[in-house]
Amino acid sequence: MIHEIEDIEQERARLSDRPAPEDAPPVLCAFEVRTSGTVPEFHERLCSVLDPALRLALSQSFDGEDLPADAIPDWFAAAGEGGAVPDFTRRGMDRYASAIGGGRWELQEWLYQFDPESEFRGWAWWDLTSSGDREAVIWVDTWGESFFACDELRWLAYVSGGEEVSGPRLVGADGWVAAVTP
Repeated sequence: MIHEIEDIEQERARLSDRPAPEDAPPVLCAFEVRTSGTVPEFHERLCSVLDPALRLALSQSFDGEDLPADAIPDWFAAAGEGGAVPDFTRRGMDRYASAIGGGRWELQEWLYQFDPESEFRGWAWWDLTSSGDREAVIWVDTWGESFFACDELRWLAYVSGGEEVSGPRLVGADGWVAAVTP
């Protein structure tokens, strides 16, 4: 799926500011995540990786060279390069390998998923909600598709402290609105 620059800018804005209910697309996809720590810690880790990745999507040419990774948190970069990582990341790497049956994502390969002209990334960040102390729901816009490439999102969720990641499942926008409405 090609991501227009304006769409990436909006996606990046949603990392820090929850979108308004009236802006929701008709259908979103939800990933339920049981976290190893608190949901706010998990959310902060996700955003600390996604924000610089989306900034790269807005500023780099993705011409085959290594992308600058100095803004990517050390723990995430180390997970992709086989370095020393915190316990939450190590557990997440093991759980990802068990759930997906694959190895780690190399950092540059993961970053290249954010190439705006690539059709590989089939999702755009929408929101994160909490359904308990250690229960989070990652909401993504998939343009109504129920089957899409999302292993890079699973990798991020697991190495950011996800103990279990299930989904995706299509949910009407009213499901997300209910999760954010007090």
